[in-house]
Amino acid sequence: MATILITGANRGIGFAIAQAICDSFPTSTILLGCRDVERGEHAIKRLRSDGATAGLHAIPLDIENDASIVAATKIVGEKFGKLDILINNAIKLDSSSPTQIEKQREILNSNFNNAVTSNNIVTRTFISLLRRASWPRVIMISSTRGSIQKTLPPVSSVDYCVVKAALNMLTVHLQAAEDANEENKITFWVANPGHCKTGFNGFKGHKDPLEGAEVVLRLLKSERGDIHGGTFWEVENGEFRQVPW
Repeated sequence: MATILITGANRGIGFAIAQAICDSFPTSTILLGCRDVERGEHAIKRLRSDGATAGLHAIPLDIENDASIVAATKIVGEKFGKLDILINNAIKLDSSSPTQIEKQREILNSNFNNAVTSNNIVTRTFISLLRRASWPRVIMISSTRGSIQKTLPPVSSVDYCVVKAALNMLTVHLQAAEDANEENKITFWVANPGHCKTGFNGFKGHKDPLEGAEVVLRLLKSERGDIHGGTFWEVENGEFRQVPW
């Protein structure tokens, strides 16, 4: 039975990932990491009302707060003893365009801190618990907007593309460090849910969040060694395929 932590799991793609895992892995233990634990408890009630039988627990976790990250790690360690899978999903992005240069720098730094630095810190803090799992895995929720090679239309937020590209690079190097490790290697993957209808984009996407969660399921259903770590994946039109960096 796997213990799986999803950050930002009370709504949007994070909630959809929790739903999908409940359906496909009904005996798993799913930890919903949320800044507001009451919202996490509400999300659990929704999952239960949909028939979820998995072990569901709301974990207070603000990925921008170091004390919160340390406290969450302690809770998971004491209650569950290990962490099999970490899904770094939470993101908060300021897409405003102020004219003052000082405010522009503040927003850029804030976006990078949330989407890259915080995911790095969360991952590194949970490493000790991941090492206790028989096959530890980390999935970074990213976007093809972070692919330098893929040609896409102009975007409304360049920051979003930049932080996702940095998150992708972070994952590559985390995997490279693991590949040099002889003991209980962690597998790192990047997953692109696609343009999903969520509050993050004003519900302007063309995919249902549950469709977006499919790429995570494909990764979790794989056998160890089938899908190399340090790789980037998506599911579009039913096709599970690798995304170019």
